Amino acid sequence: MALVVVLSACSGGSLVATVDGVEIRNGDVEKLIAGDLATVPPELYAQMIHTLIVHQVVSGAADEEFGISISSAEVDEQVVALTAQIEASGGTLEEAAAQQSLSLQAVPVIVEEDLTEQAIAEALSASMADPSEEDILAAYNSALQSLTEVCASHILVPTEEEAQAALDRIEGGESFEDVAAELGTDGTAEVGGDLGCVPASNYVPEFAIATIEADLEVPTGPVQSQFGYHVILVRDRTETPLEDVRADIEVNLRQQQSTTLLSDWMLAVIGGADVTVVEEYGTWELEPFPAVVPPVQ
Repeated sequence: MALVVVLSACSGGSLVATVDGVEIRNGDVEKLIAGDLATVPPELYAQMIHTLIVHQVVSGAADEEFGISISSAEVDEQVVALTAQIEASGGTLEEAAAQQSLSLQAVPVIVEEDLTEQAIAEALSASMADPSEEDILAAYNSALQSLTEVCASHILVPTEEEAQAALDRIEGGESFEDVAAELGTDGTAEVGGDLGCVPASNYVPEFAIATIEADLEVPTGPVQSQFGYHVILVRDRTETPLEDVRADIEVNLRQQQSTTLLSDWMLAVIGGADVTVVEEYGTWELEPFPAVVPPVQ
């Protein structure tokens, strides 16, 4: 299934758009769409025009700036792998494409675009600086809830006053478990408020933060969440050390930076292209992001 869409050799039909002087005709657009063309929504037609515009701009800029040109053999290899993956799950490539209103001819176009963007991202990332220690620490701290296991109990009540009263009783000498069994309004009351040991990120944010900040074996509260008011007792807490996850954090930061570089590059080259869409098919707009806006019906 070699790539068949070459805009300089149009499929015919009326003019739909021009991209830096290269014509896109409705034959180019329609062969990407599955099903009855007479019932194609304007939004889908506009989306396919956009796909071809981006394909033309990005592939041309990738070749000019980085010498990147994806061969038909590379596209074929990826399509074969995609076909095998879909068939292994019991489907067909044609069915998978049709679910998105795409024809089989659209698949290599999308595959080539994906391979091109991957190659551009690699080229842009070649001069990318390593993540700073400050960035690594910031990423670690932002992920701390998922990296911290807490063993906690709670007492959930409807009002702040009831939570404070429960806390006062515990601080006055009553056991946390007895007060939880008497006052708790959720299923954990039956087990003295015991929530087990889980990552803090399993909880709603207010509760999670409280379990990380609380002193061990010291009741804390009232803590408000969407469920009501909590008195919390953290029995144990284990944080994954930074050094255990440093490598993963660095990989994620590089991926984020690479994604940003690619996005910025694409916005720049697409925004700088000379694009005109025939009014009958929509308008080319750059804000808030490049898109073909279908005509008003």
